[in-house]
Amino acid sequence: MASKKSKGKEKKVQKPDFWESLSARKKHLFCLAFLFILPVVLFYSSVLGGQQYMGHDMLQWRAGAESLIEHQEQYDEPAHWATNMFSGMPATTISHPPQISNLDNTLLRFLQFIYPAAEMWILLGGAYLMFILMGAKPLSAVFGAIIIGFSTYIPIIIGAGHNAKFLAYIYIPWLYNGYFLLTRSKVNPWLAMFLFAWALTLHLRAYHPQVTYFFLFPLGTLFLYDLVKAIREGEVKPFAIQTGWLVAAAVIAVMVTIQLYWSTLEYSTFSMRGGSELAGNDGLARDYAFAWSQGWGELLTLIIPGAYGGSELYWGPKTFTSGPHYFGALSFLFLIVGVLKSTHRLKWVFLGPGIATMLFSLGENFGALNNVMFAYFPLFDKFRVPEMWLMISVFCFSVPAVFGMDWILDQIKEKKNSLQWKKPVYIASGLAAVVILIGFQFLSFEKPGERENIAEQIASQNEVPVDDPRVSQAVDRYLQNEMIPQREELARGDTLRFAFLLFAGVGILFAVGLQKLSLSIGGMLFCVLLAFDFIRVDQRYMSERSLVSQELEREQVLERNERPLDQFLEENVNTDENWEYRVLPLLDNPFNNATPAYFYPSAGGYSGAKLGYYQDLIDEAIFSGSFGINTGVLNMLNVKYLSAQGAFNIPGFEVVYRGQDGVVMENQNVLPKAWFVERVETVENQTEILNRISQDFNPSEVAFVSEEVNAVSAADDRSVSVSTYNANEIELQVSTEEPGFLVLSEIWYPKGWVSTLNGEEIDVIRTNYVLRGFEIPAGDHTLNMKMEPVWYETGKWVSRAGTLILFLILGIGLIRYRKEKGDQKSRQ
Repeated sequence: MASKKSKGKEKKVQKPDFWESLSARKKHLFCLAFLFILPVVLFYSSVLGGQQYMGHDMLQWRAGAESLIEHQEQYDEPAHWATNMFSGMPATTISHPPQISNLDNTLLRFLQFIYPAAEMWILLGGAYLMFILMGAKPLSAVFGAIIIGFSTYIPIIIGAGHNAKFLAYIYIPWLYNGYFLLTRSKVNPWLAMFLFAWALTLHLRAYHPQVTYFFLFPLGTLFLYDLVKAIREGEVKPFAIQTGWLVAAAVIAVMVTIQLYWSTLEYSTFSMRGGSELAGNDGLARDYAFAWSQGWGELLTLIIPGAYGGSELYWGPKTFTSGPHYFGALSFLFLIVGVLKSTHRLKWVFLGPGIATMLFSLGENFGALNNVMFAYFPLFDKFRVPEMWLMISVFCFSVPAVFGMDWILDQIKEKKNSLQWKKPVYIASGLAAVVILIGFQFLSFEKPGERENIAEQIASQNEVPVDDPRVSQAVDRYLQNEMIPQREELARGDTLRFAFLLFAGVGILFAVGLQKLSLSIGGMLFCVLLAFDFIRVDQRYMSERSLVSQELEREQVLERNERPLDQFLEENVNTDENWEYRVLPLLDNPFNNATPAYFYPSAGGYSGAKLGYYQDLIDEAIFSGSFGINTGVLNMLNVKYLSAQGAFNIPGFEVVYRGQDGVVMENQNVLPKAWFVERVETVENQTEILNRISQDFNPSEVAFVSEEVNAVSAADDRSVSVSTYNANEIELQVSTEEPGFLVLSEIWYPKGWVSTLNGEEIDVIRTNYVLRGFEIPAGDHTLNMKMEPVWYETGKWVSRAGTLILFLILGIGLIRYRKEKGDQKSRQ
């Protein structure tokens, strides 16, 4: 009897469960189905709820692109010059010419009504396949895909309207898939090459150079690892062939996207990213680039999201934040296991860049590393917001976490010495205990400089000195009774949450180890628990304010915020010559807000890559002079109106509109679009010119240049009229009895603009630091300027050729695939 029971028991243990009895294909289908349901749950409002995300950056882009869209609609051609922001600037960083049809502007555009579900499916499907190609089991691959797809930063950027960043990110796993298929599989190399080239094409077309640059670090590390491995194993020739496939694929992707990056390369020298003549650097200013550096202690938010107050209660070193880069409690458990025990060599290939990029995210808080990188590493000084490096860290850390989950479940399945898998779990639990202790005992909950800022506000409101003891007491009461208790409650709640999730994971492991749960049920529970964890945290930081009805267009959202003040300005900036005066919207954070530029041309706007010398003008000249605002600079920029909260005294300005939404002041001395000056002064360099115009000067009388020009004479009988003014062409009718110097109130930019006088090419002279000047001989003339960038026409043909080659490779791959299948059948 006992013997029969023993046999029955043995048979029960050996019986595979539901999951194990499924074919590999069905397992993959179930895993993908689970992954594809998750975005619908998280983004229910936009996928099924009849709403859409219209975040701040999306609306800022639409406002800034208004003059470009208007030109496209009116002239049926792409606009290359934006006339409505920063007194004129290249369209390169705002909008790009229409791209040749591909997945992103056909199928994904059609599926916009369920955004971001389709894009998330691309991301999750790509991440799942990436882990499968690295040898992970299906449930572990699901675990890793959840980390990559639902790390809190992803829904944050979706809600904020950082569409380019999100779209660039979703193709990263597919880049790895193409790479692995070319270097680690026997798949038809033509098809593998197509996948790599197509993924890179779509990634580059999303156009977020910062995401591209940041992910070059882990991708480059993988390539170097394979190179060293090939040399050591004497496999240089096969590796060289694989590299040839990769290079060819990259060349094709660059060909398809040549317009985007040729124009960017051309523009970069003149943009803020290319440096400042004033500062004498060739990249971003260090302080500007290192703003939004992650704090050392703030790295705790990778596993305790509310440790530093989340977004509304944030008390870390950054000015503010939209939320943490949450990695997950269970992810932490398996990351430690993977680092300690997994024998998969690729774990170091991803762990290394993960740690490096985490250190890069510290920015100014780890100057020993980042100052050196900023000064010497190529292109490191072209990008800002170091915190964004954590996007790459989380991606990289997901790989050893997946390997850790695979390793520990394999150990349990093979029934090896239980101490082998328990030991790293104990270590992870010990580290978790330290983290829990920090969350409860070692956080201050007070933002650096916060006490001083609050004290200044209280002192100002009550008209008392900052050092008044009552001010200090009021600050203490506010912090101790309101802010700190709320921050402490959030941090401790999330610390308990971390402890519960991690030890729930440990409990599941022990239940599986003791055969109370099957391996597959355990793996499924890990995936469900991780998804629950991420979705609950993500929901905290998803911007509900970004949700609007799906029936609304961006234009409608902008227009419903139009004020009577905006309507007044829109009606009064017009001239009789088909051009419009500009506005300096002091009322609306003028140099970090593009919304006014939707309604009327602005001397301000919103761009992280505006022209570098225009930024110098903002920093040094516009608010200089004896009245705190430089009327000479405003006059030469065609600024006819200022909007402000209240009126203030500036000579030559008078109030022409007053309402509850603000006041408008009119500049009585504003200059026309173009004018002749009485004299020209040649100074040593552009820095000196900026110094000259930063003082009180009269731009109608004098122009400053840094190159020798012919002598000019004053003459009474002179005239200038604008016959054409649009995004791609400016034409002036000029008449003068004597040779003169003409200043055009349009920002100087030497690339793309072709200037002719009566059909003969004429030099454009940089004038008054930011404007264009021309030497005009006596007589009647037509001065014409056309924006004809070389990259546009030439790039269009190169792009077409690249697209043709890309899909030709797909055709070759499919033909060879069918031939190989036919050969296999004939051999059978």
